[in-house]
Amino acid sequence: MKNHKKQFGISEKITSVYFKKSILFFSIFLFQQASIVAQDQLYDNFEGSKFLNYGSKNGVLDTLVKNPNPNSVNNSPKCAMYIRNSGKKFDNIKMNFSGNLSDISVNQYATYIGIPPKLKMKIYTTAPVGTLVEFLLGNKNGNNSYPEGTNSQYQAYTTVTNTWEELEFKFAQIPEGSTTSMKQIDQITLLFSPNSSSSDTYFFDDITGPSIVNAE
Repeated sequence: MKNHKKQFGISEKITSVYFKKSILFFSIFLFQQASIVAQDQLYDNFEGSKFLNYGSKNGVLDTLVKNPNPNSVNNSPKCAMYIRNSGKKFDNIKMNFSGNLSDISVNQYATYIGIPPKLKMKIYTTAPVGTLVEFLLGNKNGNNSYPEGTNSQYQAYTTVTNTWEELEFKFAQIPEGSTTSMKQIDQITLLFSPNSSSSDTYFFDDITGPSIVNAE
């Protein structure tokens, strides 16, 4: 009986140690996953830190212009400027990432639950207050076509004119008819005042969002 008790005691200790190690490894795993999604990825600051390339566009884009009015929101000397094409209702800029976005990270952004992280961009524009600005995350093989090539859609509205502000883009939807998974996202489309015929000028800087994996 004593031997059985000893063996049982040893077995209990082994089980306890194994359980504690399992909890530790699981906690480390959760921490690592949280670290992936907790950090916003800077896509371009127009001063050397760049993880995307600019593809097709409808308007006039200059990615190396002087900051029109530095302030506390954006005192960087350089930024990008875009003049919208009034002849294109859904005028847009295609930007291709140097790798794919982390599906784990995107999943944290593309939700209505809790307080999800947000894509961000600093903007200075002549457009009126309340102008819609939109990001589409998608796949460049489908040219981020809508809706099938678009995974998720994010929106923000301007609150000032002729001064810098930082927009935070709220998840709007995964469009009905989308065939692009979160693992396939390698392109972002930027739309200023979609579904309009405006020709306003937009300066923008410091685009951030879900993390990039396998960046080249």
